[in-house]
Amino acid sequence: MLPPAYPLRPTPRQPWSPMTDAEWAALAPLVQPGGPGRPAADPRRLWDAIFWIACSREPWRALPEALGRADSAHRALRRHARNGTLDRLMIAASPHPLSGGDGLETLAWRILRAIRRVARLLTMAQLLMAKRLGLASALPCAPEHLPRPHLAATLHRLIPSLPGARPALLRWMIALHDAIPGERRLWRLTD
Repeated sequence: MLPPAYPLRPTPRQPWSPMTDAEWAALAPLVQPGGPGRPAADPRRLWDAIFWIACSREPWRALPEALGRADSAHRALRRHARNGTLDRLMIAASPHPLSGGDGLETLAWRILRAIRRVARLLTMAQLLMAKRLGLASALPCAPEHLPRPHLAATLHRLIPSLPGARPALLRWMIALHDAIPGERRLWRLTD
């Protein structure tokens, strides 16, 4: 049985601004460095750089020099996508009871946009977690274009409408097969 899902809702847009001390105090415990690689000299500036890119439509190379090197910020975001940091941030920015209301409300849009910027690197479980948490702003496409790994529910919904003729059954099976992987070509990492 699937866990309960929250209704999809977009997070209100916010313009980029450097994090306040209160925002950084709420974010810092969730983004502690871990795993391979040298930790950032100034993690707050690194996350400001990540959020600047997330809020803009600009490529990484357009990152202002005052926020550091673009390749360092991009590498750090990819590392956080793999080590579970983005999962913790996704839950913290969601209406999930485990989010704890840690004061990340003002950072929610920036966090979800950062997740969207690395959506191609996320696992299927991470994308489906964003969908089940109702985080529309983190998804790279409309939810119906995401892969559908939970076919049992889909099959039970579609089987009653199964026609008896063989050509129709074949067309139905082809349509089902085409629907499973989603439509990755429709993904957009920025608006």
